[in-house]
Amino acid sequence: MNTEIHKFQPSTVVSSERSKWQWFENYLGALDGTHIPVTVLAEERPRYRNRKGDLSTNVLGVCAPDLRFIYVLPR
Repeated sequence: MNTEIHKFQPSTVVSSERSKWQWFENYLGALDGTHIPVTVLAEERPRYRNRKGDLSTNVLGVCAPDLRFIYVLPR
């Protein structure tokens, strides 16, 4: 477990948008994954072949509320 303590930032949502974002109060960020095309040696290709048959690596990214990447995990 990480010993770092997360401090919540004050909300920066303008009042006209507040109804859309009310469910995300005190959130730390947003995450998503994507496949990035790669070129690898022939003996490494089975490891990088995705379900569509292309060569790629899966990357998970987490963004803070200010849209900065705070975590990136390539697999």
